Amino acid sequence: MRRTILCVLVIVFAIPTMIFATGSQEASGERVGSAPGPLGAYDAPITMTWAVPTSPVNQLLDGDTYDDNRWSQLYAEKLNIDLEVAFTADSTTAAYDNKLNAVIASGDLPDVFRTANFSVFTELALNDQVADISSPYDEYATASVKAFQERFTDAFEGVSLRGGLYGIPRMNDNFHNAPFLWIRDDWLENTGSEPPETVEEMVELARLFATGDPDGNGVDGDTYGLTMSNGLLAQNHTSVRGLFSAFGVPGQGSGIFYRDASGDITYSWIQPELKEALSLLNQMYEEGLVNEEFTANGLNDLIEDITSGRVGMAYGSNWGTWYPYNLVYQRDGVITRAYPVPTIPGRPYRVGISSNKGGAVTVLRAGYEYPEAMIKMLNLYDETVNGGGQDGYATYWANEQYRLSPIYIDLPNEVYQTDLNESFRTGSSDNLTPFALRSYEYVIGFGDGDGPLKDDPNAYGTWGQMNPDGSLNVVLQKYIPDGAVVQNIMAQTVPEVWRTNVAVLETLTLTTFTDIIIGARPVDAFDTYVEQWLRAGGQATLDALEEIYPEE
Repeated sequence: MRRTILCVLVIVFAIPTMIFATGSQEASGERVGSAPGPLGAYDAPITMTWAVPTSPVNQLLDGDTYDDNRWSQLYAEKLNIDLEVAFTADSTTAAYDNKLNAVIASGDLPDVFRTANFSVFTELALNDQVADISSPYDEYATASVKAFQERFTDAFEGVSLRGGLYGIPRMNDNFHNAPFLWIRDDWLENTGSEPPETVEEMVELARLFATGDPDGNGVDGDTYGLTMSNGLLAQNHTSVRGLFSAFGVPGQGSGIFYRDASGDITYSWIQPELKEALSLLNQMYEEGLVNEEFTANGLNDLIEDITSGRVGMAYGSNWGTWYPYNLVYQRDGVITRAYPVPTIPGRPYRVGISSNKGGAVTVLRAGYEYPEAMIKMLNLYDETVNGGGQDGYATYWANEQYRLSPIYIDLPNEVYQTDLNESFRTGSSDNLTPFALRSYEYVIGFGDGDGPLKDDPNAYGTWGQMNPDGSLNVVLQKYIPDGAVVQNIMAQTVPEVWRTNVAVLETLTLTTFTDIIIGARPVDAFDTYVEQWLRAGGQATLDALEEIYPEE
């Protein structure tokens, strides 16, 4: 009997020792050490949780999942960092922002996450909910990573608050925010039309598309003229920002703040010229030249109509050949192209873009024990994608695979457009970086839908943006030379009154504009809306911005 009790006691007291011996240092409460250097692996696995902003363009290839994929495997292999997904949500709808807001309110933040809402970022930083990564960045970031900070000083300045660095910003020149008019090639050909250069020509083309047979199926009137969605002002496709630009009103997403002709700060969506634009949209709606059910449909609700061929013309952003018009090309082999926004003769047009100091930011939860891990991951990403040759690019970036990494060099194609233009001019790609070279090869390889890469979705996506007549060159060769680009004044410092009231003001704007377009309210309701907007925090925001951003 004594022998049995002794055996039991030995087993019981051995269990904690066995657990301690086989567990990780992290689990034991000790800080895990690591090899020296910017890519030094940890001596034992450490865990990092992250939020996954999903999108219809995300692709999970070769059996990858959000929990286990090429990037999570690479970080585990090279750095001994185990990634765990905190949550996933669609970032093309309000789902991701809503989920992130709920998580922020609960205080249970992922270790690494991304926000495209600069007001949210600023609030998190000022409330010390995200970490100042200045020290680990200075100590661990490679020279290659730090070179991005030198090139994109505005972007890094935007995430630098109170003398600290509170995130890794989207590194761009933001001219990609500008709107375009996207039209299917076959609809122009079938109707014997040219791309419209004026608003009047756009309306006439919408009339042909809505009443005729642009899809060639033998049925008149079963297609849309100008396609819109209930996200009228969204930084996306099927918005009407491009039309508003023709009336001299620069806008982007929630609207932008800029100085008017008198030098005072004003706001895009309260400009009197919008009455004329909204009146035109109402006339088009009454005539059936726009999809009458747009009030019930977001962009994702229109995907079936886009894919099946009911949509042939819509305003939108620069990435249309990546999504959603890639679906048209995959189904029918038909190219949809970006054209400059049609304008009004004799009137200046203006396109709005975000401040280069404000954009999407990847942040680290305050209190995370291994802040240098975020920088090491960024270094490894840069080495793999930008320094790993074509194999690294093809495996870890192409086909949207970069989105599976919690942190990445958020460097859109537009920053390389001038380099590609020089290669187009000379016919030589010798001086291009691996990233730019791949873009060049995609454009050349796609041709005009007749090249050796005509079936490669990456080639079509890149070609639509970066060919000599692509969306990015529309900005570089037309919008900028015309002096049409207007940058948002509001950047890293957001007035408290705006943060408090922006949701209400956005709803007020969208509701009023929609009601005027569908005829539920007269166009003069716009004047009442402006008064309401100013009283509901708009005027206080304008006043605050004058103090924060004095005229230089």
